[in-house]
Amino acid sequence: MTTLPPAPDPPFGRAARITRGHPVRGRERPLAAAWTIARVHGASIADMHDATTGHRPPLPCPAPGRTHATMTTTKDTDMTDTDTPQTTPRSDQDEVVGEPDFYLNLTDARIVATEALLEASENIADTIEARAMSCIYGDAGLGKTFSVLAALKEVSAERVLLLQFRSRPTPRDIRQELFTELCIEGEPPSHPSEFDRLLKRTLARKPYVLVCDEAQQFSRECFEFVRHLWDTGKGKTRPAVLFVGGEEAYKTLYSEPALASRIYIWQEFAPMEAGEVQKNIPLFHPVWANASPELIDYVYEEGAGGTFRVWSKITYHVLEGMKRRGLEEVDETIARWAIRRALPHRRARRTQQDAG
Repeated sequence: MTTLPPAPDPPFGRAARITRGHPVRGRERPLAAAWTIARVHGASIADMHDATTGHRPPLPCPAPGRTHATMTTTKDTDMTDTDTPQTTPRSDQDEVVGEPDFYLNLTDARIVATEALLEASENIADTIEARAMSCIYGDAGLGKTFSVLAALKEVSAERVLLLQFRSRPTPRDIRQELFTELCIEGEPPSHPSEFDRLLKRTLARKPYVLVCDEAQQFSRECFEFVRHLWDTGKGKTRPAVLFVGGEEAYKTLYSEPALASRIYIWQEFAPMEAGEVQKNIPLFHPVWANASPELIDYVYEEGAGGTFRVWSKITYHVLEGMKRRGLEEVDETIARWAIRRALPHRRARRTQQDAG
């Protein structure tokens, strides 16, 4: 069977720099989390809805007549090199990763291009250009996964392998997920060594981008397995790897010298500070565009803080409250009601803290 050579990707990296969407007026804190959109492959900046969920449907496989639902499971029989499954690399199509999901499908929410996520987009572009491994980490709800998907939104979907697991995976789980994402025909090998050879051969066919989301779930063995796949790659066909997760991902990687020394770029996400909230939230959603600074400060102090996922939830409730009451502008009463719905245990926590 003759395999056509892969079509080259457009330049991604230093030759395709990012641009700003909304103006950024200074940088109060390095890598504080907010919203951004990268300009990759010459694509224009575009407004998007809020997106902190970090989840999206799996990328489609282009093989005709083949879906994830028809994927077979591992056989409990031995396999030899003569019956190794045939690999069908993803075909080059115009389909791209596309825009990230929007948390709660919040209508009219927009991206605010801050220095933080512009830098994240640049870091991702540099990682892909270098075919390296990088780590993006921080607390939940700060936009880590969103920033990655936003930076990859114009990359061919056939090259992006998104791995997400509900609970702590094992190397076997990663093998199986890669088998599915790569749309390899046949059944997966039963022997780990043979399985690994198959994955290495398939990964070498195109310059893939391997996104390991929720990487705080990874054990040291899982990180080592991904490192092994990366180490055996060659040149421009070596997969670029992005570890995206919580603080635990950073701690595990950093505690292992063999892993830490291979991380090309480290980026930590932190919550926005009060001044950044005042600048970014009015741009984030029209409901806050005409809100007073005092009201935004009130929501910030009463529980929203500098986490966009919390602001998204509160905004969703604010819009619902305004609709029910026939209001056209948000006020403190609606804001208080929305906070109580979004953060039901806040008062109990505060009472306990005051008593202590």
